[in-house]
Amino acid sequence: MQPASLLKKYIDQGLNVIGISDKRPAEGTWKKWQSKMREPQNVKGTGLAIICGAVSGNLEVLDVDLKYDNTGTLYERLKQKINTINSQLIDSMLIIKTPSGGYHWFYRCPDGVEKNQKLAMRLPTEEEQKGRETQLVLLETRGEAGYVASLPTAGYEHIQGSYSKIPSISTEDRDLILSSAREFNEITEEAVVPTSSLKHTFNITKDSTAKTPWEDYNQRASIPEILQDAGWSFVSEDSEREYWKRPGKSKTPYSGNYLKSLNCFKSFSSSTVLEPEKAYKPFALYAMFVHNGSFTAAARELRARSYGDKNLEQQESVIDYAENRLLEKPIAEQVHDLDIAEYLADEESDYAYLQSVRNNSVEKGLSTGSTYIDEYLLFKPATYTVAIGHTSVGKSLSILWITMLACLKHDWKCIVIAKENSSADFKEKLAEFYLQKPLQHSTTEEFEEAYNWVSDHYRFVKGRGGKVRTMTDALKLMYSLADEGKYDLAFLDPYSGFDQDKKANESAHEMDTRFNSELLDFTEKTGISVILSVHT
Repeated sequence: MQPASLLKKYIDQGLNVIGISDKRPAEGTWKKWQSKMREPQNVKGTGLAIICGAVSGNLEVLDVDLKYDNTGTLYERLKQKINTINSQLIDSMLIIKTPSGGYHWFYRCPDGVEKNQKLAMRLPTEEEQKGRETQLVLLETRGEAGYVASLPTAGYEHIQGSYSKIPSISTEDRDLILSSAREFNEITEEAVVPTSSLKHTFNITKDSTAKTPWEDYNQRASIPEILQDAGWSFVSEDSEREYWKRPGKSKTPYSGNYLKSLNCFKSFSSSTVLEPEKAYKPFALYAMFVHNGSFTAAARELRARSYGDKNLEQQESVIDYAENRLLEKPIAEQVHDLDIAEYLADEESDYAYLQSVRNNSVEKGLSTGSTYIDEYLLFKPATYTVAIGHTSVGKSLSILWITMLACLKHDWKCIVIAKENSSADFKEKLAEFYLQKPLQHSTTEEFEEAYNWVSDHYRFVKGRGGKVRTMTDALKLMYSLADEGKYDLAFLDPYSGFDQDKKANESAHEMDTRFNSELLDFTEKTGISVILSVHT
């Protein structure tokens, strides 16, 4: 138990706290304390943790985890990089030593801080891989919605500074800390380019061997020239890298480096349009700088500038067109005995709807639980919704959250066919949505409750590597599942993840139109609503 008098000391310094045991919250859910300063009170736990972010005055903590430092020099090299630019910055901070021999650097930034960020990682050694570790974190931040264990928790030691005098630093000094830390990252993760979506846009078959505009540009373009055109300045180079500085005000000597052997560029700074530490090939870099992240616009411009093979797009030749039209029979010759009644609209349901309009009693959709969201979205049976957005902006996660509202508020049952995210990833997010906290912070009872709730309300179809490859496959399966009579909603994510399933002589646009019609038919015939995620 941690006494109220101890909590008061932290709260008086503008620091919100929670009780912890074994570094985990000991009070159950702590979400409300991420935005609301608590009152002093006795709390459960063998130690205390300080909540970072806006609630504690835009507090951020750099976590220097030295247990994975196999050089033994990481800490000194990090300090040297920062001290070379600003010799007083580290000395001004509150520094706490952790039980594992690492350090926590405390500072505030009035302009705000983001959520936790992994800044520097390395790959595990062969011995470390036995513990199923895939990436080992060396340097990371604790920011919005994060916390750090601190005194009087056992094993933590005060090194310098004071909780009452945590410094407020400028955005430039914060960028110096983060960019310096990112220079120690040993893992290269390439920025995602939606090639499947681009091929779909340009009507390029998946088995095409033709060179695309983005592939051609990656081979022919010069990253240094792209950087110069975007206002970056060359600083220096060695045998492996060129160092460049971003435009605008910056205290760091450079803001990123060009990896010559990999032909990619990595930015250390969070003050650019680039995602820090992602490796950008020439096309991705060009799309971010010139087209504000629109890969489609970038590819179209490069195509207009003759990048890519000439006969790239799949087209129907003039001769093929003439022969195919000749083989088609006139519609009149295709007519056979029809039961006209099967083709006519339902008079009774139409009459009932018109009466409801007249009586002002049209059935409204079901609430999402939020009056704000209800102004734009209500849950209705047998509706078809297309959710359009850029890649890598959280579109899938947002839609998943919306499906959870339908399941939580109205006990809907949902089918999910995900072609990019694994079912385990989605189940993890749903469980955390349900619990409103990370699974790592859940008790055994909470975990089982969340897992059972997800299992009761969702049916996940194996997307990646499964039997559902095309939209035709998906529709066939959805009709079969509909026969079970217990589903209200289907979420397909994303459209570009499905293999193209064109009919003979059908263009990509005609195929898209056909599948939209078939999905509309599915909702009408089964009463199951459909949400289709589409990349722009």
